[in-house]
Amino acid sequence: MTDTMNLWDKDRKNIFRELYRTYLDEGYNQKEAKRMAKEEAEEMVSDQLNFSFSVLDQEYRDED
Repeated sequence: MTDTMNLWDKDRKNIFRELYRTYLDEGYNQKEAKRMAKEEAEEMVSDQLNFSFSVLDQEYRDED
């Protein structure tokens, strides 16, 4: 892990691990679980970032 890892990279990694374990517990093989966890983690972090930036953008516009 590098020192330049930002908060959403850490979140993405934690979400991936949790989803990966869940998919394995549900009976998916490692390759399937990894692929699905990666896709879902990326989507979740992207949604979180989009929401955060939209709130920030709205706050900035409200100050003008």
